[in-house]
Amino acid sequence: MKDFNETLQNIISECGASSACCISLDNTDLKASLKDNKLKSQNWFDSGYAGDMNYLERMLEDKCNPRQAFPGAKSAIVITFNNNWGNQEAEHPFPPVEEDDLVGYISAYAKEQDYHRTGHQILLAIHEKLQEAFGEFEATPAVDTKPVFERLLAVFGGLGIRGPNDLLRTPEENVRVFIGTLICNFEFPEVIHNAKMPFPCKFCNNCVEKCPTGALTPGEPFNSLECISYLTIEKKGVLTKEERLMMEDWLFGCDWCTVVCPPKDKIDTRIPISLDWLLKSSAGQLRRLLKGTAIEYAGVTKLRRNAVAILKETKHPKATELLEWAKNNLHSPLIQEQITTD
Repeated sequence: MKDFNETLQNIISECGASSACCISLDNTDLKASLKDNKLKSQNWFDSGYAGDMNYLERMLEDKCNPRQAFPGAKSAIVITFNNNWGNQEAEHPFPPVEEDDLVGYISAYAKEQDYHRTGHQILLAIHEKLQEAFGEFEATPAVDTKPVFERLLAVFGGLGIRGPNDLLRTPEENVRVFIGTLICNFEFPEVIHNAKMPFPCKFCNNCVEKCPTGALTPGEPFNSLECISYLTIEKKGVLTKEERLMMEDWLFGCDWCTVVCPPKDKIDTRIPISLDWLLKSSAGQLRRLLKGTAIEYAGVTKLRRNAVAILKETKHPKATELLEWAKNNLHSPLIQEQITTD
């Protein structure tokens, strides 16, 4: 195992990942963990915490049975990668805001190219190098869209721990990581680490204290219905006044529970967006700008819905003027309903 561990760590370092483990899908402890997580997940769904994320429940059975979801699979190589999250030099395609603009914010994790694409590129490169070393085998890359319990696998493999904000926290990057999994039709030796965290979360809980909505409560399930990221990205339809107030000035995602997980940002790494520009630019121009970014998932209409929601709670003459412009010029039924909803 030592030799394969060294080989794996060298390969993932060459390909741009931060850490990696390898888990046999025949591991009896893994099977027990998957079974236990299935029960916890079903209780979470039954409690209504998934909201509009119905696809998560549809994927549950496959997530708990990797061999069913990926016929012929034998091993899972799990990686973490950063994609420049938190780097003040990270790039984004949006124009700078003017001093007098009304502004909404996009989470810092959405800078650079879509992390799904970055993760797939890294996993494909790892697959290629593993084939050079061990011969050809089939493998499926998964980054957040396939039926895989990614955080469970990462924690099981010792890449980190699950923090109170429900995110993977690692020794290398804290919570500023994404997870990728390469499901392999090849039996690799297991590589399971013991995550050495600088301090346990129970001595901190900054993420819980920083959450402005109550989505994070110690000892309670994560309440996505009160999470700003859920409201701005996953929530369908019109946002209620209560939801609009919870959103603050976020257009996409939320950074509050991540910026306080050391190292804390010394500068604001969010992406500021002019609400005037967002509403008045052509939909085609915006779609071209969003293409290849994580924000593309939300789409133009939802971003504009969120902009309207922010404006409705902004006590500023320019907000009233911009809402009136949107009412007269944007013809999406969702936008119109959001403008007129109390």
